[in-house]
This record gives sequence, structure tokens and C-alpha cells, in this order.
Amino acid sequence: MVIGAKLYDDYALLEEKEGNTIYSQGWFGKHTKAGHIKLSSYETVLLLERKKIDIPDKKGSSMPLSDVVAHFSNKISDFLVRFLLYKDLRNRGYVVKEHKENGNYFELYERGATPNKAKHLALVVTMAEGVLFEIDEIDQIVSQAKEISKQLIFAVIDGLGDVSYYSVSELEFTKINIDG
Repeated sequence: MVIGAKLYDDYALLEEKEGNTIYSQGWFGKHTKAGHIKLSSYETVLLLERKKIDIPDKKGSSMPLSDVVAHFSNKISDFLVRFLLYKDLRNRGYVVKEHKENGNYFELYERGATPNKAKHLALVVTMAEGVLFEIDEIDQIVSQAKEISKQLIFAVIDGLGDVSYYSVSELEFTKINIDG
């Protein structure tokens, strides 16, 4: 059964009755106060790609996947790179959510996790191959993960869309004297 969704700037909404099926079958989306299921942009594209949802355009026809990807790409910087990571993790069976406080991170939960019994595994940071990061920026990310006692994983996406994962621990720099 394909469920209809309504597209907004950076998310999509499902009616509660139909949306609960999607929510319970893979912990996609979150409940809103109005009784809908709110899908993130990444969840929306993945479910559309998997033909679980349909997004009608203004004329009532199904929006093509490419149009939905273009819509989110115009609203969210690095959407495609981050979507490739999201899709890779979901295809590996993990539950993935955007970090509540910092949308630059994904929260990684164990395979098959459900909302009531979710074991949080790590924070995952997306990095595109060839894009330079300041060492201070990386150190800040590592410190933030340490503050909340979470494992940190850097996911590097190459030009072909392949993802490599790197576990990261705290960086410590010590000035040394090499003159003897």
C-alpha cells in the first residue's frame, strides 16, 4: 500500500492513520501534536524511492523522485551527500534520526530499533571527500560527542557515493620542542 504525503520545505507529513504503519514498520518519522507523522527530508526521499509513499503535485499527479530531491536540495545544504549516508545506514538495517539539537549530525540506533526500545549507538558526522575541515572544527565535534557520552563516527562520502566509516576519539595536541 502506497501512502499519500504532503510536501513542505524540509519535511513531509502523513495522516496519522496511514502514517502509523510507516512509523511502526521502521521507526520512520515522529508524531506531531496535530496527530500526523512528520518525515524528515531524508526519510521522505528514501520512502518515496522505496515506493512506500507518494507525493501528489498541485494537479494531483505523483511527483517524480527527481523533483522531490531537487526540492530538498534547494532548501537543505549538502542534502544529496547527507542523503547518501542516510540511505547507506538504513540499507544496512540501522535506524537513523537527525540529531535534535544539531541537524549536521545523525543519531545512529541499533538495527531494527523501535521507539520504546532504542539503543543509541553513536553520532554520525557526514564529510564529503575532498572538502576541507578545520582541525578546530573537528576537535569541537569530538568534544561535543564526549560531553554527551556518545561514540563519534565520521562518514566520508567519495565522488562515487560510496561511504567509508571512521571511529573517532578525542584529539589531544601537545606542543613539543624539537630543537633539542
